[in-house]
Amino acid sequence: MTSLKVTNSSAITSLNVDELEQTAQVEFTNGSKYTYFGVAKDAIRNLLYKSTPDTSLGQWVNNNLLSAGCRYQFGFEG
Repeated sequence: MTSLKVTNSSAITSLNVDELEQTAQVEFTNGSKYTYFGVAKDAIRNLLYKSTPDTSLGQWVNNNLLSAGCRYQFGFEG
């Protein structure tokens, strides 16, 4: 699991992604935590290797987790 540094996000406190397991863990600023499953490997690779400091993590979550219809559970696994 790779933890991404979250700065200047009004929606997200923490974001962890796992390319092999195709999962993402998101903690929102309201304190809720979700684990998402079936995250596209390309989306994770782009985030890890092609993103810039200006990349909006909130927009990434919206586009690649919420709008993509990834299965989720409340809380973090394991």
